[in-house]
Amino acid sequence: MTRFGHVLKLDFTEGRKAMMWGAVCMLLLYLFFFWFAWNIGMHSYNEIVDFYVQHICEAVAGFSMMAMYIYFLITASTLYRGEQKKQQRIAWLMLPATNLEKFLSRWIYMLVFMLVGGVLTIFLADCIHMIWLQIAGHPVHSMAKALVQNLPHANKYNPLIEIVNIYLAFVVIHSIFLLGGVFFKKFHFIATSLLFAIGFSLFFATLNSLGYRDTPTQSDPTLSYIIWMCIHIGIIAVCTWLAYRLFCRWQVVTHKFANV
Repeated sequence: MTRFGHVLKLDFTEGRKAMMWGAVCMLLLYLFFFWFAWNIGMHSYNEIVDFYVQHICEAVAGFSMMAMYIYFLITASTLYRGEQKKQQRIAWLMLPATNLEKFLSRWIYMLVFMLVGGVLTIFLADCIHMIWLQIAGHPVHSMAKALVQNLPHANKYNPLIEIVNIYLAFVVIHSIFLLGGVFFKKFHFIATSLLFAIGFSLFFATLNSLGYRDTPTQSDPTLSYIIWMCIHIGIIAVCTWLAYRLFCRWQVVTHKFANV
């Protein structure tokens, strides 16, 4: 445990600047969404009323959710960008720790990186916006409240198992980008995005050609949700396992564009 703690400390020490700049960039992006909504996107209102501010917060919440998830994918796909240079890779491979400890340490760092840069900055930008609303004498509304309300949640129209599948689908995409970050040596996010788009199109084209929409599971939504849940969990497990196995096979000298 002490050795793993040292590896974890090393990851956070060396990655603190990247985490700080990522958080600053996301904070500025969220604030830009507010600025855009106030100065460009909302000129159809003649006066600033309660509904006006609420509509702005809802619009910014939608854009912020998309930006946050893209930030998550970029974080996963560029997790090992620093180790693509020969000198850094040698130092990383020579680190006195097991591959599992190195992989888990970087994975934990990735989670904190996403929470700090993607999630905490949303609430910070929202607080700055509410302070500005208060100073300007406008009705005060929270963008974070609108964001939470827009998140998929279980109700009488959306059963819990369907909501679980929605979030599992997001995790599936994230695990694919994590695998791409371990596999590719250059252009991590772009290359993974292209392959994901191609694979996604081929996957659903195959399902349609096999007549998936006409299968008996469509008459029993619960069974369909269970099947998709198993598919999602299987893809997450396979992608994470492949990322780890590929990480264990890293060498100092590899292909120009891929770590093989």
